Amino acid sequence: MTSQPSTLSQERSTGASFNQEIQRDKAHRKKARSLKPLRKIWPFITKYPMLLSAFVFFLIAASLTTLILSQALKYVVDCGFSNSGKSSEMCSNVSIIDPGDAQSYLFLLVIVVILGSLFGSARFYTISLLGQRVIADIRKTLYNHIVKLSPAFFERVRTGEVLSRLTTDTMLIETVVGSSMSIALRSTVMVLGSIIIMLTLNWKLTLMVLAVGPAVLIPVTLFGRRIQRLSREGQDNLASASGRASEALSSVQTVQAFTQEDTERARFGSAVEDTFISQKRRLRVRAIMNFAIFGLGQVGIISILSRGSSAATNGGMTGGDITQFIFLAFISVTNLGFVVNTWTDLLRAAGASERIVELLGEVPQITAPKNPKDLNNAKGAIEVENLTFSYPTRQEETALNHVNFTVKPGETVALVGPSGAGKTTMFQLLLRFYDPQSGQINIDGIAIKDLTPKTLRQQFAFVQQATPLFSGSAMDNIRYGRAGANDDEVIAAAKAAYAHEFIMKLPDGYDTDLGEKALTLSGGQQQRIAIARAILRNAPILLLDEATSALDAESERAVQNAFAVLSKDRTTLVIAHRLATVKKADRIIVLDEGKIVDQGTHKELVKRDGLYARLAELQFNLED
Repeated sequence: MTSQPSTLSQERSTGASFNQEIQRDKAHRKKARSLKPLRKIWPFITKYPMLLSAFVFFLIAASLTTLILSQALKYVVDCGFSNSGKSSEMCSNVSIIDPGDAQSYLFLLVIVVILGSLFGSARFYTISLLGQRVIADIRKTLYNHIVKLSPAFFERVRTGEVLSRLTTDTMLIETVVGSSMSIALRSTVMVLGSIIIMLTLNWKLTLMVLAVGPAVLIPVTLFGRRIQRLSREGQDNLASASGRASEALSSVQTVQAFTQEDTERARFGSAVEDTFISQKRRLRVRAIMNFAIFGLGQVGIISILSRGSSAATNGGMTGGDITQFIFLAFISVTNLGFVVNTWTDLLRAAGASERIVELLGEVPQITAPKNPKDLNNAKGAIEVENLTFSYPTRQEETALNHVNFTVKPGETVALVGPSGAGKTTMFQLLLRFYDPQSGQINIDGIAIKDLTPKTLRQQFAFVQQATPLFSGSAMDNIRYGRAGANDDEVIAAAKAAYAHEFIMKLPDGYDTDLGEKALTLSGGQQQRIAIARAILRNAPILLLDEATSALDAESERAVQNAFAVLSKDRTTLVIAHRLATVKKADRIIVLDEGKIVDQGTHKELVKRDGLYARLAELQFNLED
């Protein structure tokens, strides 16, 4: 019963720290009001120069073809449907087609349209392919970095928040690279090209078009920042919902056992509703902005049409000139609207880029030394020298306090003591998931800080109290201990862990899909597969953290026999609350409140009548 308040307090602390993290994240993201963070994505794009060059070529070709289309329209009107005055004289001088031959001019128009469509389709394909390639690289880079981060990082940031950055944020960047960026660049080229041609047709009318531009930009100034803020707010709420859902679904049996389904539904529903409200506000503001942008643009075009009609009537412009000018004016104003629209997408992607760059900027606390040492054919000697450690999130509590001990190669040493004594912490330091505040650990006389984390961890086979298994087959889960192992070696390890018999009774034997976290197996079966994985690892040092706690008495006896054979040529460290499982250990180290209070064999410790003797008496009397 005493653990419940501690657990509740820990949950509240975790929730509070996560809320603080979210608030810090919100505060930081509100500062992202420019496109500068997108520059961090540029190296991923420039990795593919051929694809980028092809996109630029088709972008320019498609844009120029559209602008040429305006000239084709001019000839259709002036030369295909008109055969008098200025138009007739112009057509007879420059056209290879007889003036008045409307069908031929329309055929020319069709050719230009087809070319424009081909170039436009090629532009779409190349930029979409580039976007998919870039996002795939970003996701792989991000995931590769995440799996290198120290456990301390995951004490500070929830897994759901990390997954949100890996999925939702990268999707925003995908939208920009594969779509919005292309639209923005195409629209910019179209606007500039249209203005240049319009200036050659009628500079006065062009000034009218340009006057529409500032009017279109006013709504952007008024609404752009608000849209960006609401977008970020929606992303924050979605990340919060994802984090909560990830926690609840990963522990769905606990949720159901405590009948907390309604509570979890309410929490997730509230977060989703907050996301919806933020997105609804964003959509409303964006709809108003779109109305203002395109409304003003259309009014401007109508005004230009009116002015152009007067110019045509006075003989200053031909009908084809007016048609071309109106077409170009429509292109320029519409594409300016597209640029404005994509601006908000670019800002959203900039915020997402910032979050991704933040994550990529997280420096693992555990890193390889510049000049790592080799550890070949390790014997398994362990030296722990004056070790003191506190967890990063609980600096006020000392988990280990000036701990010293040695383990000889091939020796079996048990770590015992009450909960919170520091036993599991010792394993985490041995595997270098954390570095101590003072002191050091040596393997075969080499400080573990002088080894790469990979080299160090290859010396260990680790079985936890509830070792996580993965979706996939029994064969895959056991082979996780050593990727290059063949089927015979996997089966031999399963037999040594007394898992072969129940595996063969599964529908497809070793090829049976065990489901997510192997929940189709009992706790004891899961643990025996985890032990088989450790046996297959074939490492010089075994770490057993309550490795047989989920087994029944018969299975435990069988696995203990397997460990007895396995540990003959290996150093073995065992954590056990059930003292009956460590009675045969070469030495037992007793920990209490992070300190070694005693050590010796089972018989020696019982005779001393210390903490171990009291624990042994309590357990054995209860078992009797």
